[in-house]
Amino acid sequence: MPGPTQPADPERWFRTRPDSSVLTRPRLLARSLIPLPDLDEHIGYYERLLGVPADLRMPIPDFGGLELAAVGNVLLIASSRPFTPIQRQTRYSLVVPHLAQQLDLLEATGTTVVEPPEPILPGARARVRYPDGTLAELVEHRPWSGEQPRTAMPGTARPRPRETGLRLLPRHAVAETDFPATVRLYEKLLQAPARPAGHLTGPVDAPAATVGDLLVVGLPDSAVTDAAQPRVALIVPASAPDPTAGTVLLAGQWGADVWTEKTPAASRPAPRVRPGASHA
Repeated sequence: MPGPTQPADPERWFRTRPDSSVLTRPRLLARSLIPLPDLDEHIGYYERLLGVPADLRMPIPDFGGLELAAVGNVLLIASSRPFTPIQRQTRYSLVVPHLAQQLDLLEATGTTVVEPPEPILPGARARVRYPDGTLAELVEHRPWSGEQPRTAMPGTARPRPRETGLRLLPRHAVAETDFPATVRLYEKLLQAPARPAGHLTGPVDAPAATVGDLLVVGLPDSAVTDAAQPRVALIVPASAPDPTAGTVLLAGQWGADVWTEKTPAASRPAPRVRPGASHA
């Protein structure tokens, strides 16, 4: 498969890890689809909320002029055009070490390829449907000619965000009866062992586990079928003063369950996140 070509005005874009072959397992990202004019504002919002700088910003001209940015476990996908139904239905993006190898591994799980591998500016991509019906986009990153790892655009004086200790994890809710099998499935899909979420206190009394950077929660059937259920979980360190419980509204009208760590975090105390806040 041909390698990526250099984008127009390459100095405008940056990737801290332009070659994903160094990853030991897939990097799972929650997808937020936003209008292109809102991208800068949303990058700043999630940098302040999570206390980490963006580690990727680049164009995807292959699909009608998309621009991407990654902050923590959040992938911001910005477009000047309406998003297609399949773009909206795709639940996760995964940066994988090797696309072909990843697809070979997934074949044994019953995963089907919805869109076959194709070269794009970051490297190559494919879209798959997991056995539980979830759509995911897999992307391998490869550097374009002369590209070096960079943390931000040259000449910018953006200060490093203040540490907050907050994390955002993609959240996957299933019926409680399906919870054990789902955890085992995602251990295979994400190539990561599950950790019972006993170290977290959540807004609901339900079985939960983290698989890599995914929070899997078992809920009653009626709650799972609710289309408005949050797709991400905000993990708050135990050292945070007066942590918010329940659900908060993040930038882009994105609802998030709030889970609190039971053990003190080493980071600085995090600010309270208020429901309905659109700016950190």
